[in-house]
Amino acid sequence: MNYYILSQDDRISNVVEPIGISKVIKGEYLTEERMDELEELDRQFPILDKSTNDYIDFIEKPIALLSDPIKKLVEKYEPQLPFKSVVLMDMPKLSQVLYWLIIPPKLACLSAQTEFHRDGTLKKLVIDEALAAPYTIFKIEGIREDYLIINIELAESLLRRAFRGVRLVKVQTEGTWNKVFSS
Repeated sequence: MNYYILSQDDRISNVVEPIGISKVIKGEYLTEERMDELEELDRQFPILDKSTNDYIDFIEKPIALLSDPIKKLVEKYEPQLPFKSVVLMDMPKLSQVLYWLIIPPKLACLSAQTEFHRDGTLKKLVIDEALAAPYTIFKIEGIREDYLIINIELAESLLRRAFRGVRLVKVQTEGTWNKVFSS
């Protein structure tokens, strides 16, 4: 099976930038238990004041946020996946836009073919298909990078729609599926 890194399209300028969200989340990996802590916290965040703000469908930094239409699509593939609402507020324009914080499972699915630089960052990412196969969307355990990985079915579904700000990068895989169809 094919897998892709879901990332923000860096060709789009003036992307909306939430302020203060990383202080609330504290940059750690979110678990369902940690998400319950967010219930008590304010999930409304101001945005950086710019002349124009482009509300794209996938915001990667400082934390991955999905637009409502992408969240609804992901829910069709993973109905049990936990989401938490986040409202981005543009105070000068008196507007609010709904986004969703996602908590995908973190999998130990690295292939032995994965290569690292001396500093521990990825040189070559290879996913073991057998370990990743049951999941539509996930993050990878054992790497420094914070990649959101999706399978080909979800990737194709995303591409069939007119989502803005979404970029997909194919991930190399190892496993029986690859061996059967690579000849």
